[in-house]
Amino acid sequence: MPERDFEAIYAAYSQMVYWTAYSVSKNHHTALDAVQNVFLRVLKHLSKLQSMTDGQLKGWLYRVTVNQDLDRIRKEKREVLSADPAPNVSVPESDLPEAAAMSREQRETVRNSIEALPEHYRQPVMLYYFAELSYSEISELLGVSEGTLKSRMSRARDILAHSLLKAGDKNG
Repeated sequence: MPERDFEAIYAAYSQMVYWTAYSVSKNHHTALDAVQNVFLRVLKHLSKLQSMTDGQLKGWLYRVTVNQDLDRIRKEKREVLSADPAPNVSVPESDLPEAAAMSREQRETVRNSIEALPEHYRQPVMLYYFAELSYSEISELLGVSEGTLKSRMSRARDILAHSLLKAGDKNG
């Protein structure tokens, strides 16, 4: 296994970390914070990470990202300071991959439909379409068989198609 430096790890995995964090937080700024925090941990553990295989490194990054986001969510639940709802911070249009192809309304409809998926469907969709991981990589990260993953992806696509058709009927 060739030694990796921080820049190589960041270049290879920052997109996966971002979309993993976004699939949990559903917030662009929170996902960016997660990327920063995860890669601070990479710096701290760089010597240990250099000896890992690509699969092990992806798994480690995935677990660190998800655990960090779940810890943040638990902390936020404990820190409810007022009865006012949190402001709705949306993802800037220019940061989404579908920005060039769809109108703002269509992007919002797609984003809302993906965010409404149950987590066991949403995470594979985010990792496949946004982090551009393969089915085998995703199944390894999530600890499920490829068959289970394919079934979840198929079901997620069906749910999304139904949701988008329903949204189209309301708007059309």
